[in-house]
Amino acid sequence: MFGRLVPLFFLVLLSTAAQANSLWQVTKGSQRFYLAGTIHLLSPDDYPLPQPYDQALAESTQLILETPLDQLETPEGIALLLQRNRYPDGENLLQHLNPALAQQLSTFCQQHKLPLQQISRFKPAFAALMLTSTQLQQQGATAPGLDKYLMQQASPKSIPHLGFESVEQHLVVLDKLNQQGAEVLIESTLQDLQSSQQDFAAMKQAWRQGDVDALEKLFLSDLFKYPELYQILILERNQDWLRKLPALVNGKPSFIAVGALHLVGKDGLLKALQQQGYQIRQVQ
Repeated sequence: MFGRLVPLFFLVLLSTAAQANSLWQVTKGSQRFYLAGTIHLLSPDDYPLPQPYDQALAESTQLILETPLDQLETPEGIALLLQRNRYPDGENLLQHLNPALAQQLSTFCQQHKLPLQQISRFKPAFAALMLTSTQLQQQGATAPGLDKYLMQQASPKSIPHLGFESVEQHLVVLDKLNQQGAEVLIESTLQDLQSSQQDFAAMKQAWRQGDVDALEKLFLSDLFKYPELYQILILERNQDWLRKLPALVNGKPSFIAVGALHLVGKDGLLKALQQQGYQIRQVQ
């Protein structure tokens, strides 16, 4: 099993929030941009954001996110997301689980007033996303995330926003997760959700402090034990973004916001950028 990894790393796919010490200024020659680490769900008391975020956006001429939300959240984008992750007629998630695990999922949904029939229509990665996001929302993570906030702030200033990944590339990540096996993903998700409130609190504390060592130790180190999952969620995406970054920034002052766990560790963006000769300063 994946221990407590699965719900936390599904947050990597839904990243949307950050605090001041998870913000870095990055420079190299004519390239200058801000890099923010994000967590994808927040509580209302996480707002207002610290002033350095608004200042960094004011100094930027473009916003770069993991995926352009205006495309992902269109009726067409949502329809494609659901289509790719829904089982065909006559098939459902429960059919891919052993009887004991299927009963465990049913009990969990009943206890937390979740619609089992609706959740079971979807493949395991998307079903796990639904379980995780719904439980965190019930625990108070109901505020909009940083990416949507930044888009709302950028729009009246005519600051364009771009994405490292297209909607299709984002969906491919979910496709790959679905291929990891329904029982592994659902069992580990249900197990992890038993301590989701404590895990989420620990992650937010480390993230608020910009404590990359704590983020790596608490959450990323366990993922190294599962190379396929690590490659899908972190390594492949980081390498792809690093290849695209120079052309996307292209000498323009930019604000980049991606999941906090993409920044840390031996393959994290912070270390990779330093190795490429960028100067990095954590914003206080």
